[in-house]
Amino acid sequence: MNLTGPFVLVIDLGTTSLRSSVVNATGAVCAWRQSSVPESRDGDGLSWDGGALALRVLADVRALTAEWVVAGIAIANQRATALIWDARTGEPCGPVLSWSDNRTRNLDRTLRAQGVAMVPGLSASKWRWLLDAADPDGARARAGELRAGTLESWLVWVLSDGTVHISDHVNASHTGLFDLATLDWNHVLARDLNLDTSLLPRLTSCLPESITADAITGSPPILAMIGDQQASLYGQGCIDPGTAKITFGTSGVLNMVVGNSPFAKPSRAAFGNVALSTPEGVSFGTEASVMAVGSAIEWLIRLGVMPEAAAIDRIVDPAVRGDALFVAALDGLGVPHWQPRARASFFGLSGATGPGELTRAVLDGVVSGTADIIEHMEQATSQRLEKISIDGGLTRSDAFCAILAATIGRPLHRSPNAEATTRGAAMLAHRALGLPTLTGGETTPLVAPQGTLAADRDGWHDAVTLTVEHTKNRIRKDTS
Repeated sequence: MNLTGPFVLVIDLGTTSLRSSVVNATGAVCAWRQSSVPESRDGDGLSWDGGALALRVLADVRALTAEWVVAGIAIANQRATALIWDARTGEPCGPVLSWSDNRTRNLDRTLRAQGVAMVPGLSASKWRWLLDAADPDGARARAGELRAGTLESWLVWVLSDGTVHISDHVNASHTGLFDLATLDWNHVLARDLNLDTSLLPRLTSCLPESITADAITGSPPILAMIGDQQASLYGQGCIDPGTAKITFGTSGVLNMVVGNSPFAKPSRAAFGNVALSTPEGVSFGTEASVMAVGSAIEWLIRLGVMPEAAAIDRIVDPAVRGDALFVAALDGLGVPHWQPRARASFFGLSGATGPGELTRAVLDGVVSGTADIIEHMEQATSQRLEKISIDGGLTRSDAFCAILAATIGRPLHRSPNAEATTRGAAMLAHRALGLPTLTGGETTPLVAPQGTLAADRDGWHDAVTLTVEHTKNRIRKDTS
């Protein structure tokens, strides 16, 4: 490994973990620290303590920068989150609401009934919910005492010692309050939500200028900031229109680059966003997702079905498929149903069902959902995805990749970098430093071993139909 600089420090803040890495000019990770993210999970969803999160980030970054001289910092983060904080003290006012948090659902229904043209569940209504709880009369907001942001905004605020409040175009495009055509906040929607845009961060490209991390010894510059999925997209070399990737992390996210104009036909199946923004220009994209992927595997581990994710390949034979079916709706159903109150379901269990059959059913549920979002994306964009790069923790499993390849029917390439998010953020930081552009790395084509059985998509679709119907029946009973 080349241990000569310049080195950049990448902060990758995901749903369940914080990974801070020192990356050299070749893209190699020279050192890293990983911490769990303290979370609060209940029937309303997932949230964090913003103060505890800030302390964890500062501790890990300070530990690494005490041992390594870094030329700057890059941030990649989970998107569609929301928090508000006191501009004077820096103290969060309430929890950090995750992308999957559902406590705004009643507010979302009320706003939509009032004719507010918004997408429910994104940062915009989460900010409104947080403000209603912390500043019900709006006095603090009017006095300029509060700030609202997403996770990258919060990290920049913390690292800059409370002097900078910004958001990049990629993260902003996942708040539900961003105008893709103007690259600005949607001021009409903000007014309808009673959100004063003075609360919101200043918008910038993914390569902000003249910002330093003054909370860190030496005040290294903050070179890059980008949403984690788009960091992975860039890290896998997907920069040309039509290129796509799927990251199998906590959720499974399909991203596709569409070009230099916003996606023209957003729908329940695929929505438009910013794929990359630099001072040279903006590249737009589109996205769809499977809500529960890695979270379903972690759930099996918590239940004691298997000891660790590495056990998948020991207990699942891709050539064997039982009767069990699983609908991965631990955090609701996404594309194209959008049923946040749906819950995971097993079908076809018997007294003979064991850990291997349960795990295979979960993998098949993830794979079937993935096949669905690919087909929906192709219909929405009128373009067949001829090459898809895949990354994320679950792609380390050969059994999963074999079942995926046998089911999808598209050329799949497994990224050599399971953590392509870190690589993509580092590539952006290198770009800011004027270093030679790294490539996304060579990919390995996936071929399912002979005898691999594809997931039972027909049976899975039947199971999803039953799950959706059960959800609707439960909602009717709850509201009757």
